Amino acid sequence: MTLWERLWETPQATMWEQLHQDFEVASYVRLLVRAESPRSSAIVWGQVKQFAESLGLSVSGMARNRWTIGTTEDEDMPSAGNASPVASLTARLKAVADG
Repeated sequence: MTLWERLWETPQATMWEQLHQDFEVASYVRLLVRAESPRSSAIVWGQVKQFAESLGLSVSGMARNRWTIGTTEDEDMPSAGNASPVASLTARLKAVADG
C-alpha cells in the first residue's frame, strides 16, 4: 500500500475530503518523500512537520484544527458488518465546535 493510500484511510481523511484538501495531501506526500532522501535538509523536515500539523496528522495538529477522533459507540451506527469504511471514519472524526 502506498503512503497516499494509507493517508486516505486515516480518520482525518474524512475532513480532508470535506475541505477538498487533496492537493494539500498530495503536496505533503511529495514533500515527505523528498525529506526522506539522503540529502534532505532540516528545512524540508520543518516543512513536513508544518504540513502534518495543518492536515491534523499530529496530536497538536488535531487540537489546532479542533478535531477529535471518537469511537463508533459515540454515534448511532448500523452494525459493523453493514457500515462502509467511509461511514465508519466519518463517525469517528468529528469537528469540535468552538466553545
